[in-house]
Amino acid sequence: MSFIGTLFRNHMGRLADRLRGLQRDRSGNIAMIAALGAIPMVLAIGMAVDYARATSAKSDLQAAVDAAVLAGAKDGTTSWATIAGQMLSSSIRTKDFTLTSSSFVQDASGNYVGTAAGTVSTTFAGLVSVQTIQIGATATAVVKAATDKVCILLLNTSATPGLLLNSGANINAANCQVHVKSTANPAATFNASTTLSTKKICVAGANVIDNGGTHPNLTKSCTTAADPFAGTLPTPSSATCTYSNYNINGGTVTLSPGVYCGWTNFNSSPTVTLSSGVYVIKGGGWNFTGNLTGSGVTFYFPDTSYIQFNGTVKLNLTAPTTGTYANLLMYEATGLSKSSFTMNATNGATLTGLIYLPSRGLTLNSGASATSDALTMVLDTLIVNTVSWTLDSSAKSIAASGSPSGSAGVYLLK
Repeated sequence: MSFIGTLFRNHMGRLADRLRGLQRDRSGNIAMIAALGAIPMVLAIGMAVDYARATSAKSDLQAAVDAAVLAGAKDGTTSWATIAGQMLSSSIRTKDFTLTSSSFVQDASGNYVGTAAGTVSTTFAGLVSVQTIQIGATATAVVKAATDKVCILLLNTSATPGLLLNSGANINAANCQVHVKSTANPAATFNASTTLSTKKICVAGANVIDNGGTHPNLTKSCTTAADPFAGTLPTPSSATCTYSNYNINGGTVTLSPGVYCGWTNFNSSPTVTLSSGVYVIKGGGWNFTGNLTGSGVTFYFPDTSYIQFNGTVKLNLTAPTTGTYANLLMYEATGLSKSSFTMNATNGATLTGLIYLPSRGLTLNSGASATSDALTMVLDTLIVNTVSWTLDSSAKSIAASGSPSGSAGVYLLK
């Protein structure tokens, strides 16, 4: 017999002797006590394993809810909750997990909120009637708007050009962007002795005429911002004329809001103060020379009427900050035929608010000097002649397309 066989037989013999001794022992049932004592220990270990699985499943569910609200917020449409639900279902990885409920809603702040709950099937805990363990998760996603804003948006897609800077034009808009939607040839023209200093000049077309001047940060074939105001602005009543063919001859005058029909002529350079409110200019326009001041004022054009600023004009016009017409300085009715709008302000101009004239070709000239710390303009086209102008975006802002990385996006609220 081999050494291993002998060793095995000896060990088996000793084991048999010990079992016979245990069988004859009447001092206590050691085997039964040991077995009974092992049951709670084994059960505790098993339940710990079950709850560890549940903890892992909860982490998995949290990650799935996080992914769901991010997907929904990025979608941002009326179908966002459906998109979020689909992402939730596809993101859950835990075996033996049953999703029992889920909800995706927007809170009062417009944040995207998701909740989900479910059960994890147990193994050992079932021995004490714990068949499942409940788990849940919630997440909130917020949309951070783009930091960069568009302060001038020119909508005409076929104008040649949509933006024209002539000698003496000097625009400083260091904190905002200028977007030109024209794709014509040329889409924009920059002549000598001009400056357009902006964070970005975004021209949809591939062709511009560059005759010199300073215009850094020019990008051609660029994706321009959409018009966020189309069809969203209030319509003031304009059926009844408050004033018709009104004439003001010099002096100091205070005007009240109302509907100004026909032509209102400001002769001999009066000093005019506008009381706060809405000024509807209909069936003609204002032919203005002098000093014009108004705080909390809005100009509305229901037709192709306009304001002709002539000669040595000085302007200080600020839109309301609250109410229906908050931040609306000048705007027009929807669907007007294209027309021109000329602004001269050789004595200086301070303008605050939104100028929304999508059918107008605006011309700034005659040595105008303007400061607009909070001005957004949406126009058909823009011609800038001898103008010195500093501006930044207003509270009625336009989010820039292609903002710098990190300035906009969707984030989880921690």
